[in-house]
Amino acid sequence: MLVDDVLQYIDEGSNVLLYRQELYQEFSKNKGENSWAYVSNPKKGKTAISDIVNVLVPGRITRGLSIAELIDIISDYSKESNDRVILWIDNFERVNKRTLEYYMDLAGIGNLYLVCNIMSDDEFISPSFFDDFNFIILNSDEYSSSRARSVNVKFTLLLLLSVFTFLLFIRVQLSLVGYLVSALWFSLLMYRSFYYITR
Repeated sequence: MLVDDVLQYIDEGSNVLLYRQELYQEFSKNKGENSWAYVSNPKKGKTAISDIVNVLVPGRITRGLSIAELIDIISDYSKESNDRVILWIDNFERVNKRTLEYYMDLAGIGNLYLVCNIMSDDEFISPSFFDDFNFIILNSDEYSSSRARSVNVKFTLLLLLSVFTFLLFIRVQLSLVGYLVSALWFSLLMYRSFYYITR
Protein backbone atom coordinates (compact mmCIF):
# COMPACT_ATOMS: atom_id res chain seq x y z
CA MET A 1 0.00 0.00 0.00
CA LEU A 2 1.22 3.47 -0.88
CA VAL A 3 0.71 5.00 2.56
CA ASP A 4 2.75 2.24 4.22
CA ASP A 5 5.68 3.00 1.90
CA VAL A 6 5.34 6.73 2.55
CA LEU A 7 5.29 6.23 6.32
CA GLN A 8 8.30 3.91 6.13
CA TYR A 9 10.41 6.61 4.46
CA ILE A 10 9.11 9.25 6.84
CA ASP A 11 10.17 7.05 9.77
CA GLU A 12 13.64 7.07 8.21
CA GLY A 13 13.59 10.89 8.23
CA SER A 14 12.94 11.54 4.53
CA ASN A 15 10.36 13.59 2.70
CA VAL A 16 8.54 11.78 -0.11
CA LEU A 17 7.91 12.72 -3.73
CA LEU A 18 5.18 10.89 -5.64
CA TYR A 19 4.50 11.01 -9.34
CA ARG A 20 0.96 10.88 -10.73
CA GLN A 21 -0.69 9.30 -7.72
CA GLU A 22 -4.19 9.88 -6.35
CA LEU A 23 -2.93 11.62 -3.24
CA TYR A 24 -6.25 12.81 -1.80
CA GLN A 25 -7.79 9.34 -1.94
CA GLU A 26 -4.80 7.87 -0.09
CA PHE A 27 -4.86 10.72 2.42
CA SER A 28 -8.59 10.49 3.13
CA LYS A 29 -8.62 6.67 3.44
CA ASN A 30 -5.75 6.65 5.91
CA LYS A 31 -6.13 9.89 7.85
CA GLY A 32 -5.86 8.50 11.32
CA GLU A 33 -3.66 11.09 12.92
CA ASN A 34 -4.47 14.64 13.97
CA SER A 35 -1.18 15.99 12.67
CA TRP A 36 -1.82 15.39 8.97
CA ALA A 37 -2.88 18.20 6.64
CA TYR A 38 -3.74 18.15 2.95
CA VAL A 39 -3.10 20.95 0.43
CA SER A 40 -4.74 20.60 -2.97
CA ASN A 41 -3.29 23.72 -4.60
CA PRO A 42 0.06 24.81 -3.18
CA LYS A 43 0.16 27.87 -5.44
CA LYS A 44 -2.38 29.61 -3.20
CA GLY A 45 0.48 30.63 -0.90
CA LYS A 46 -0.80 32.30 2.24
CA THR A 47 -4.24 30.72 1.92
CA ALA A 48 -2.73 27.23 1.74
CA ILE A 49 -0.46 27.89 4.74
CA SER A 50 -3.43 29.32 6.65
CA ASP A 51 -5.46 26.18 5.85
CA ILE A 52 -2.63 24.04 7.23
CA VAL A 53 -2.68 26.04 10.48
CA ASN A 54 -6.48 25.68 10.71
CA VAL A 55 -6.20 21.89 10.36
CA LEU A 56 -3.29 21.44 12.76
CA VAL A 57 -4.41 23.99 15.36
CA PRO A 58 -8.24 24.11 15.16
CA GLY A 59 -9.77 27.33 16.40
CA ARG A 60 -6.63 29.37 15.86
CA ILE A 61 -7.42 32.73 14.29
CA THR A 62 -5.23 33.19 11.22
CA ARG A 63 -6.76 36.33 9.75
CA GLY A 64 -4.28 39.18 9.67
CA LEU A 65 -1.23 37.03 10.31
CA SER A 66 1.76 37.16 7.99
CA ILE A 67 3.25 34.13 6.28
CA ALA A 68 6.18 34.18 8.70
CA GLU A 69 3.81 34.12 11.68
CA LEU A 70 1.80 31.27 10.18
CA ILE A 71 4.97 29.25 9.55
CA ASP A 72 6.08 29.97 13.13
CA ILE A 73 2.75 28.57 14.39
CA ILE A 74 3.30 25.42 12.34
CA SER A 75 6.89 25.20 13.60
CA ASP A 76 5.81 25.55 17.24
CA TYR A 77 3.11 22.93 16.75
CA SER A 78 5.52 20.44 15.21
CA LYS A 79 8.04 20.98 18.03
CA GLU A 80 5.39 20.40 20.69
CA SER A 81 3.67 17.52 18.91
CA ASN A 82 4.42 13.94 19.87
CA ASP A 83 3.24 12.80 16.42
CA ARG A 84 4.95 13.34 13.11
CA VAL A 85 3.48 16.33 11.31
CA ILE A 86 2.88 15.30 7.69
CA LEU A 87 1.78 17.73 5.00
CA TRP A 88 0.28 16.04 1.95
CA ILE A 89 0.72 18.44 -0.97
CA ASP A 90 -1.02 17.59 -4.22
CA ASN A 91 -0.22 19.19 -7.62
CA PHE A 92 3.20 20.33 -6.42
CA GLU A 93 4.22 21.29 -9.96
CA ARG A 94 1.97 24.37 -9.61
CA VAL A 95 4.25 26.14 -7.12
CA ASN A 96 6.01 29.26 -8.28
CA LYS A 97 9.21 30.85 -7.00
CA ARG A 98 7.44 32.81 -4.27
CA THR A 99 5.37 29.95 -2.87
CA LEU A 100 8.29 27.54 -3.17
CA GLU A 101 10.05 29.59 -0.50
CA TYR A 102 7.20 28.86 1.92
CA TYR A 103 7.53 25.12 1.35
CA MET A 104 11.30 25.37 1.72
CA ASP A 105 10.72 26.95 5.15
CA LEU A 106 8.26 24.19 6.04
CA ALA A 107 10.64 21.46 4.85
CA GLY A 108 13.32 22.85 7.15
CA ILE A 109 11.18 22.44 10.27
CA GLY A 110 12.06 19.47 12.48
CA ASN A 111 9.40 16.75 12.94
CA LEU A 112 7.56 18.03 9.86
CA TYR A 113 7.57 16.00 6.64
CA LEU A 114 6.30 16.76 3.15
CA VAL A 115 4.60 14.25 0.88
CA CYS A 116 4.46 15.98 -2.51
CA ASN A 117 2.67 14.72 -5.60
CA ILE A 118 3.44 15.86 -9.14
CA MET A 119 0.66 15.32 -11.66
CA SER A 120 2.09 16.81 -14.89
CA ASP A 121 5.42 17.12 -16.65
CA ASP A 122 5.64 20.89 -16.61
CA GLU A 123 8.86 22.57 -15.59
CA PHE A 124 8.07 23.13 -11.96
CA ILE A 125 11.01 23.27 -9.60
CA SER A 126 14.73 22.97 -9.67
CA PRO A 127 15.70 19.36 -8.88
CA SER A 128 18.08 20.73 -6.24
CA PHE A 129 15.03 21.41 -4.02
CA PHE A 130 14.44 17.67 -3.77
CA ASP A 131 18.13 17.03 -3.10
CA ASP A 132 18.49 19.76 -0.46
CA PHE A 133 15.55 18.53 1.61
CA ASN A 134 16.13 14.78 1.36
CA PHE A 135 13.26 13.64 -0.82
CA ILE A 136 12.75 10.01 -1.76
CA ILE A 137 10.97 9.43 -5.08
CA LEU A 138 8.63 6.50 -4.55
CA ASN A 139 7.88 5.58 -8.16
CA SER A 140 11.27 6.73 -9.44
CA ASP A 141 11.29 4.64 -12.64
CA GLU A 142 8.13 6.23 -13.99
CA TYR A 143 9.27 9.67 -12.83
CA SER A 144 12.72 9.34 -14.43
CA SER A 145 11.42 8.03 -17.75
CA SER A 146 8.84 10.81 -17.96
CA ARG A 147 11.35 13.52 -17.08
CA ALA A 148 13.82 12.14 -19.63
CA ARG A 149 11.24 12.57 -22.38
CA SER A 150 10.45 16.16 -21.48
CA VAL A 151 13.53 17.98 -22.79
CA ASN A 152 13.66 21.75 -22.64
CA VAL A 153 14.48 22.95 -26.16
CA LYS A 154 13.77 26.62 -25.55
CA PHE A 155 17.42 27.70 -25.50
CA THR A 156 18.29 25.65 -28.58
CA LEU A 157 15.43 27.22 -30.53
CA LEU A 158 16.43 30.69 -29.38
CA LEU A 159 20.01 30.08 -30.44
CA LEU A 160 18.92 28.81 -33.86
CA LEU A 161 16.64 31.81 -34.28
CA SER A 162 19.54 34.13 -33.43
CA VAL A 163 21.84 32.39 -35.90
CA PHE A 164 19.15 32.64 -38.58
CA THR A 165 18.82 36.37 -37.84
CA PHE A 166 22.59 36.72 -38.06
CA LEU A 167 22.76 34.95 -41.44
CA LEU A 168 19.84 36.94 -42.80
CA PHE A 169 21.42 40.22 -41.76
CA ILE A 170 24.81 39.15 -43.23
CA ARG A 171 23.23 38.22 -46.54
CA VAL A 172 21.58 41.60 -46.83
CA GLN A 173 24.66 43.56 -45.75
CA LEU A 174 27.52 41.36 -46.97
CA SER A 175 29.26 44.14 -48.85
CA LEU A 176 30.70 45.94 -45.82
CA VAL A 177 32.83 44.47 -43.01
CA GLY A 178 31.46 46.98 -40.54
CA TYR A 179 28.05 45.45 -40.97
CA LEU A 180 29.45 42.07 -39.96
CA VAL A 181 30.11 43.41 -36.49
CA SER A 182 26.72 45.08 -36.48
CA ALA A 183 25.08 41.81 -37.52
CA LEU A 184 26.77 39.94 -34.70
CA TRP A 185 25.74 42.60 -32.22
CA PHE A 186 22.18 42.62 -33.57
CA SER A 187 21.86 38.83 -33.33
CA LEU A 188 23.06 38.89 -29.72
CA LEU A 189 20.50 41.55 -28.93
CA MET A 190 17.82 39.49 -30.64
CA TYR A 191 18.80 36.41 -28.59
CA ARG A 192 18.51 38.43 -25.40
CA SER A 193 15.15 39.84 -26.50
CA PHE A 194 13.80 36.42 -27.44
CA TYR A 195 15.01 35.07 -24.11
CA TYR A 196 13.17 37.73 -22.11
CA ILE A 197 10.02 37.36 -24.18
CA THR A 198 9.83 33.62 -23.51
CA ARG A 199 10.37 33.90 -19.75
